[in-house]
Amino acid sequence: MLPFYDVIVVGGGHAGCEAAVAAANLGSRTLLITMDMTKYAQMSCNPAMGGIAKGQIVREIDALGGYSGIVTDRSSIQFRMLNQSKGPAMWSPRAQCDRVRFTELWRHVLEKT
Repeated sequence: MLPFYDVIVVGGGHAGCEAAVAAANLGSRTLLITMDMTKYAQMSCNPAMGGIAKGQIVREIDALGGYSGIVTDRSSIQFRMLNQSKGPAMWSPRAQCDRVRFTELWRHVLEKT
């Protein structure tokens, strides 16, 4: 007999990992399909999380119970506040992450969920 899943997520990028964890945390039997299990949520050559736009998205994901902010905090190698020469409304935190550590931590989150 074939296994039964409530949710199947195709793609282990940032959004796919968040979707799979969210579904599993809600009690759904979840399957995450990706081409390479060593590259979950792989970051680009500029491994940064934050800035004005992306920082807002990370905060919203965090408010909804997501893990991107937590994994970023645990894999950060540098933290910087951007736009400090402007008013406080424009200040924006940004973290540079260790790309390998970021992926390892995401895999750990996925495996324990």
